[in-house]
Formats: sequence, C-alpha cells, structure tokens
Amino acid sequence: MRRRTLLKGLAVIPLLAAGCASGDVRGYRIATGEPGGFQSEFAKLLSSAMADGSTRLVPMNTTGSVRNIELLEQGRVDFGLSLGDVAAARGGPLRAVGRVYENYVQFAVPATSDVQTFADLRGKRISLGARGSGTEWTGRRVLAAASMTPDDVEITPVSLTNVLESLASGTVAAAMWAGGVPTPSAIPRPGYGPAGGIRLLDLSAELAVLRERYGPLYEPVAVPAGMYGTRTETATIGVPSVLLTTASTPDSVVTAVVDALVDKASELIPKGTVGVQFLDTQTLIQVYGLQLHPAAIAAYRRHHG
Repeated sequence: MRRRTLLKGLAVIPLLAAGCASGDVRGYRIATGEPGGFQSEFAKLLSSAMADGSTRLVPMNTTGSVRNIELLEQGRVDFGLSLGDVAAARGGPLRAVGRVYENYVQFAVPATSDVQTFADLRGKRISLGARGSGTEWTGRRVLAAASMTPDDVEITPVSLTNVLESLASGTVAAAMWAGGVPTPSAIPRPGYGPAGGIRLLDLSAELAVLRERYGPLYEPVAVPAGMYGTRTETATIGVPSVLLTTASTPDSVVTAVVDALVDKASELIPKGTVGVQFLDTQTLIQVYGLQLHPAAIAAYRRHHG
C-alpha cells in the first residue's frame, strides 16, 4: 500500500460503533507494523481480546515504530506500538500504556555466506529494515556500535515480507529485523529463502557497546537453537516494545486497554512464540523514562492492589 493511500485511509476511518445497537461501542485506531511482523500480530490479538467490550481497537498496518510515532503526533491514530529506544528518544507528547514484550534484533545472512561478523559486511548491501521502521532506527545504532557508518555499507531497505526473497536473490548480503522468535515470515520454507537456509549473526559485541552508551534498555537475549533451522543458540540484542498513546486519549479508553493487557495476558501471545513477554503489572510499568498515561498508572495500582 502506498504511503499516501495509507494516510488517506487513516484519516477517514471514523471512531465508530463496531456493530453494537446501543451505539456505546467506540473504535480506536492502533498503528502496528508490517503484516507478518510481531507488532502486527500482537495488535490483532489485543483487538480480539477487547472485542466484547465497549472499547474496540482497530489495527492499522504501517512500516513500524518511527511511522507510528509520527501518526500519534499528528493525531491520526490513538495508539501505536514502538521499539522502546525509538520512543525514549522521541518523548514529546507521547504517553506510555505499558511495556508489552521483548523484540529480538535478528540479523540474517544466507547459511552458506562467508559473512561472520559486522566487519565482513563492509562494502556490501545490507538491509536494516523497512524505511520508517524501528528496526532501521535501531539498526543504525547497532551499525555505529560496530564502529561502522552508513558509508561503510550500502543500505538497501527491505520489508519484512521480502527478507527471504532478498537474501535468496542476493539483493542484500544481510537483512535485519526485530520481532518475536521465530518471526513467521522469516522462516525458510520450500520456494522461499536461500537454498541452504539462513544463519543469524552474533550481536553480543554490539550489545556491550549499546549498553555502555545507552544503558539497560538494550538487553542480552538469545535466539534458541532450532529457530529458522539454525543448529546453535545465537546471542543478540533485546529491545522492549512499548504501547504508546498521547495525553489526550480519554482515561476510560486507556483503562480498558490496561485491563485487557493484565486480565487477558494469556490471549496476547502469538502461537509458537518463545520470546519474552512483559504482561504483568510489575513489568508493564517499566517504560524506560517515558511518562505513563495517568489512567494507566491508576489502573496498574488497582490491579496490583
């Protein structure tokens, strides 16, 4: 979908009753991410979990975190998902609803590639994610942590849905994305991906630099053996995903979302996902310096007792 078409669609979607005769049901737009990505899947599950209430969420696919924040700031959506580092850097009118799950930064090359580290990527075409995505934003920090600049590589944005095709065709030598593990659209299968499969790069050295520069927002995580056909565990970078809104969102709406996050946590985990979830009152509130919406604070206090 073209960007202009997306914005047009966002502008005209009304906050309407979702098929309720009483007229008390309202729909609120939530900006997610690319189809097949973890943000998109999480938003769908949250929307489904709230389907029987008076507050409904209407998921909208976007290119990701950076675009979601722009849409929030422009008042075109009511909620948006973002990588925590992107949200913390933007601040402004944003208000956090909660930290919801861990994103795993995954940087893949064809399994038969001679690329072993970031240093081997000099002069090669790489993707740091789709343009406007949180992965692209985080990826530039990872690149800097590897003592490289965008001039040392040829950055070629690739969407999540085209990662396998781009690696198989040689469009890029390596492709980065952030999400749950495994990310369904990145799982090699017959007709998709390099013939020998894919392999993830170890990002533990880059993680150490990021933590030194930016603090504990970046966390040590590992992609388990067996994901994407790999034989060994791969150390990488964890970045929390935060559900955002703005100060103008009604308290009752934010309260309804928090209630769903806490009370229906078991319904919000995509099938087959082995990554870390933060869906309890102790971890939802850890939003790395972002301001929680006042109604979210009140709701967490109520749930915590």
